[in-house]
Amino acid sequence: MNTHYGDVYYNTIGAQFLATPPVTPRRVAEDQLIALQRQFARPPGINAAFDVLRREHTVIVEGAPGTGRSAAAQVLLCELRRDHGTYHELTPEKPESGSGRWLALDLIGSQDRMLLDLSRADAETWHAVQAELSDFRHELISKRAFLAVVLPHAATDPLSSHFAHLRKEIGRPDAVEALTRHLRLLGVDEWVRRDTPQALQTYLNTDPSMLELARLAERIASLRGPGDFASWCEQALSAQTDRAHEVALLVPSLEEGRERALLLASALLHRARSEAVYRGTNELVKVAGSAHDERPLLEHRGLSDRLQAANARLGPDGRVHFPSPGFAEAARHYFWTDLPDVRDLLSKWIRTAVRLRELDPADRGALVERFTDLCVQTGEFGRLDELVRAWTSESARTSEVQAAAHLLKRGVENERSGGEFRAMIYGWSTSHITASLRAVLAEVCEKVMSVHHPEPALVRLHHLARLESPPGVARDALLRYVDGDRRLQRRLLARLATTQSSRHHRADADLFLSLPTLPSDFLLTASTREWLTLCWRSAFSLTAPEQWAACAARWLSTADEATAPALIDATVTVLVDASDLRYPILTRIYAEARRAVSPRLAALLLDTITASQRKHFDQWPPDLEVTSS
Repeated sequence: MNTHYGDVYYNTIGAQFLATPPVTPRRVAEDQLIALQRQFARPPGINAAFDVLRREHTVIVEGAPGTGRSAAAQVLLCELRRDHGTYHELTPEKPESGSGRWLALDLIGSQDRMLLDLSRADAETWHAVQAELSDFRHELISKRAFLAVVLPHAATDPLSSHFAHLRKEIGRPDAVEALTRHLRLLGVDEWVRRDTPQALQTYLNTDPSMLELARLAERIASLRGPGDFASWCEQALSAQTDRAHEVALLVPSLEEGRERALLLASALLHRARSEAVYRGTNELVKVAGSAHDERPLLEHRGLSDRLQAANARLGPDGRVHFPSPGFAEAARHYFWTDLPDVRDLLSKWIRTAVRLRELDPADRGALVERFTDLCVQTGEFGRLDELVRAWTSESARTSEVQAAAHLLKRGVENERSGGEFRAMIYGWSTSHITASLRAVLAEVCEKVMSVHHPEPALVRLHHLARLESPPGVARDALLRYVDGDRRLQRRLLARLATTQSSRHHRADADLFLSLPTLPSDFLLTASTREWLTLCWRSAFSLTAPEQWAACAARWLSTADEATAPALIDATVTVLVDASDLRYPILTRIYAEARRAVSPRLAALLLDTITASQRKHFDQWPPDLEVTSS
């Protein structure tokens, strides 16, 4: 069924602010799942969990934080036999209408494999999901789909006894095996044939989390070169160690404000060009109100000399770095946590620092990501909200809008802050915002949020598109996002047909007429056929006849190309039913059919109209005979 109801406008006005792979979000999610399976070390209890999942179509995974229980749930789904269906993640959110569900049943596709990660869910979400889980499982089993649920750690609301047989505990994987798998994928396998270096074994005995082991493997791989594997490990472990005490000893020795400003700017702009660090330091000194060096310019200390005092170096490539691994991160955290008043200072500084011409796009993105991480660490989402609004104002520069996109991308991808950022984006998407912010949100939803949270991404794109006037980047992003994905197309069609707020009816009717190709079997399923009828009824009532008439002609043209009688009948019947037998609408539809389709289909349309009218009149009560007394 090719709707092609109206002109689809794909504007090139909106710039692309994020460098993302030229593949679909679903492909990205699948690739990440495959990579996870290759590096996964099987923990105790996973075989028993797989048996439950295969037998019951549902498994509820429990485990301590840091053991990789979310990764285990994903791998369990990946190990299932895959003939049909897709892998996707569920993100329960409070329903937009009071009668809605946290877990919509039509999210379940035939033989889908779904992850419901509640490891960071709050008490309200966990309580609501557990209340709906029985109905969800009933639909799940009927569609031969599978669900892996990750329990919240120390949930206040205990798991119902009805689900006790689905619960399986996952233990901690062997640390050596986990590290070995990560290193092999990174091309480092020298140590597999040798004894584990003592320093590495000592670290592994501290039971580091799976995330920390992954970071250690990346550091070891990045240090390949001179020396042997043991020396790489020692350097990597040195970077893994908290260097806060070294920073705490250094800062008091830097007595002048501009010296400390250089240390802080170098930490935030680590590995940026020296010109950027120099300009960034001057801006920080200005914002802080510190005294500048009033001596004649030629009497100033050179940058290399000043960097030396801050334990930083100017490399042969002209970029500033700290030779001690992990020192830059420790310096950022020291200033942020030990000097809380610096937070306001840095918030003002970074607002304009992203404009520095000396910053290339990669360095600007790294700066924004580091500041975002600092705010997330202390839960200061209000600062990030203000930054995004400032960087996407009506007068914002391209560099600032790019910075806003990087900030939101970082926040959405972070497991710790993802929920806060999804809520933040939802609030913006339902409000009147600047064109720049709308463009940023549309790109973040389409390219970033969509990978692991496809349903929330659809909801926010829909809100952005329906509030956009005239149609532009948000509508384009929404149409691209759902094109070719029947599950998302079904969800969007349901939203368009069941809109609760009357203020969105006109926008949704217009959006319906812009939908790309939909699966033909939508016309043969009762629920989707009803939604199509409702959407056409709104289009007839709320859009101009010139707009819907051209779309109706294209709609009928698809029936002209069909061979299945049921599909042809349904195509015609939906239009007739949606018209409510209003004479002007039926007349216009029939005129378009006479012009655009074959005589055979035009005759079928006329027969359907006649039959519907006859049925309607036959249902009228007979006139009562009036008698006089």
